[in-house]
Amino acid sequence: MGNRAVYCLKEAGKETHFYAHYGANSLSPLLRLWQAMEIQKQLPGNPALAHIFGHLDYDGGYQEGRLPDGDMFFARIEPGEVGAYEDTYAKGKQLEMWITLDVEENQCILEYNPNCPWYHAMGSYSIDIDKGLENVRRLLEYGEKNGITDFNELLAVYHNSTGLTEKLEDARASMRLSEYLDSPQAEEQRHRYREMLEQEEPESGQEEMER
Repeated sequence: MGNRAVYCLKEAGKETHFYAHYGANSLSPLLRLWQAMEIQKQLPGNPALAHIFGHLDYDGGYQEGRLPDGDMFFARIEPGEVGAYEDTYAKGKQLEMWITLDVEENQCILEYNPNCPWYHAMGSYSIDIDKGLENVRRLLEYGEKNGITDFNELLAVYHNSTGLTEKLEDARASMRLSEYLDSPQAEEQRHRYREMLEQEEPESGQEEMER
């Protein structure tokens, strides 16, 4: 099981979609875009970001010849397959997020799949790409200064700095409450409460008669 997401990259009037098995989080979209933009500066011919996305490995390096899919961060989704991914996202929880990186409009949009109980209350968020990239730059500087290289540790710092930690905790609390309300234990407590009310009602009526 991964953290599965679809990425929609918009640039130069075109949309390119990618599947990322470990891409459903708030940091990866801007981090991968930052890495791709840095690589773009170094490659001859100014290749499209979509091309670079298709050649990023998990370390953010550029692999001219793609490694096996399990070693690459993105797998390109062919245009004719996008509809199937849209249906999967809309009807189930196999895809946790749908992420849009609109370079022309300077928008990064994070949509959390409401079909996933742990994200049901999250909704969607938008951030200006230029501001997001600056946040990533500062995060990487902070990580380098403090010896933090593990992605999950950087993600925790990022969540804390953006306020998403609280949002995610609230969403998980909502999930746990929903799970409890649907549980046999909750149904048993409701049943006991109804029985208690039924036992109290005749006694109350008897008191009225005695008065």
